[in-house]
Amino acid sequence: MAQQNTNVASSQTLRQQELGARVTRLENYLQSDPENQNLLLDAFTTALHAALFEKAEQFLKIALSIGVDAPAWQFRCTNLYIAQRRYAEAEAILQELQQDQGKHLAISHNLAFIRFQQADYVAALAVLDTVIDIEASTAVEDVSDLQVLRLRCMHRLLQLDEAVAFALHQEKVQRLSAQAAGVASLIAVDAGQLDLAANWARLALAVEPEQVEALVANATVALSQRNTEASRHFLLRALTKNPVDGRILSLLGFTEMYDFKIEQALPYLQGAVVHMPDHIGTHLGLGWLYFIQKDLESARIEFETALALDRNFSESHGAIAVIAATQNDVEKARLHIELALRLDKANLSAPYAQAILSGEANDAEAIKRLAQRLLKNRFNL
Repeated sequence: MAQQNTNVASSQTLRQQELGARVTRLENYLQSDPENQNLLLDAFTTALHAALFEKAEQFLKIALSIGVDAPAWQFRCTNLYIAQRRYAEAEAILQELQQDQGKHLAISHNLAFIRFQQADYVAALAVLDTVIDIEASTAVEDVSDLQVLRLRCMHRLLQLDEAVAFALHQEKVQRLSAQAAGVASLIAVDAGQLDLAANWARLALAVEPEQVEALVANATVALSQRNTEASRHFLLRALTKNPVDGRILSLLGFTEMYDFKIEQALPYLQGAVVHMPDHIGTHLGLGWLYFIQKDLESARIEFETALALDRNFSESHGAIAVIAATQNDVEKARLHIELALRLDKANLSAPYAQAILSGEANDAEAIKRLAQRLLKNRFNL
């Protein structure tokens, strides 16, 4: 993982350097033609993509001082403010533009996007609902951002069936954009509709080969089919786009775990729990990795973290029972065995805890085989 992260960082640094060099060239051109609108727009957009916000603001001020196409530049100002997380300032400008311009797709999108960034997904959807009629009469490419944002809001709100239905309708009327199909593919994964997920991922990647949600959806489908090579391929591509995404890191960890590549899996899951601390399955997976390495204290911490997130998840109780049984804490082991089996009679780890207590599985290799079987059967927690 260290080498992969180095490659990702190097690629991002190179991209930043290229954008920075382009901003410098455009700035030099503007010195001889300071009121060239096309140059100003190119310079502003490039600086914004390069996260050179001070430069972007300089170009913005020049454009606004010229006074040509002021509303468009005021709107671009909100893009800059949003990138800087200056949401209140961006919203004030957007509200003013909306009063002057009326309902407009781009203005509504930015207003909704601010709510999304503030994790107020209900409010974001409410804003998007105000432009449904406008969307219906607009070209597909012009509603793509709205579709994407709507789907991401619904995903965050766990409105999975509603989101799938929305995407299916957009597809039926031939208005589902490739980017939106990518977002929908991951929602379909979470809704348990893997065939649909695969179809939407293919649609997205045919147009946008690096669409992250589609890559993750494809990886998940591949892993469900025990195709770790394909899963690893898609996830490493996704990781270059978002190296701190907990879901990508977790899936990479489980992919390596499925192949019993314990040393390779460990750093992925360690990173995943940092960026996705509330995911029970990732804590359990990391705990079993520690268990295989005989680091019982670290395993116990991960298992107890998982249990604290949901005390009604049987595998967390079973995992704690295994640790207790291994440490000959009979009373604690029996308590968690009972709880695990009460919650789920098909629990995998509780029977092994019982076997440890009875002396039927008390050697190191037996314990290792237990953990490996659990990882193989529960790679997609």
